[in-house]
Amino acid sequence: IQLSSPSYWSVYAGILKQTETRYRSGSRVQKIISHPNYDSDSKDNDVALMKLQTPLSFTDTVAPVCLPNPGMMFQPDQRCWISGWGAEYHGGETSDVLNAVMVRLIERYICNDARVYNGLVLPTMICAGYLEGGKDSCQGDSGGPLVTEKNSVWWLVGDTSWGTGCASHRRPGVYGNMTVFTDWIYRNMQVKYMFMLFLQHFIQAYRV
Repeated sequence: IQLSSPSYWSVYAGILKQTETRYRSGSRVQKIISHPNYDSDSKDNDVALMKLQTPLSFTDTVAPVCLPNPGMMFQPDQRCWISGWGAEYHGGETSDVLNAVMVRLIERYICNDARVYNGLVLPTMICAGYLEGGKDSCQGDSGGPLVTEKNSVWWLVGDTSWGTGCASHRRPGVYGNMTVFTDWIYRNMQVKYMFMLFLQHFIQAYRV
């Protein structure tokens, strides 16, 4: 079965434990739209969309997040939150319980320093975490959200993409930069019931 096949996927919204997928029905996926310029080597344009067969019902645990305007600026060192069911340490097992942690945005030129990622962080990417390490996304968190609260509104800043190890010194997390993808997302949301793949961090995608 190909990962690009809609029949391969089920979308579970509002769950807090992975074990809930054993007795709850997920939403079926009608269509998957991958970014046409995605590069699996550099992780450039690391974003995709899912169109659900039926709409989600919003509840206390299921709610939308705002897409940033194209070019919307977030402050360096801005507080953001990441969440997912990924490993709690490099090489560990995925977690049954949804975890979340606060990280701070890091300017691209800092992440591209020779002592950090040496130019690998492209304009379609954004860095977040801590140069000293300690808090980060990990394997199994890929596709999960990087969000921030600004002017009492929650914004989707990025989607978990890649990193070296987990929470390592001078190896912060790297995320897809949503302000770059907003136009592409809106062009592909001509039809109803589109859902962001990167919000479905319960899916077992993996960071490198």
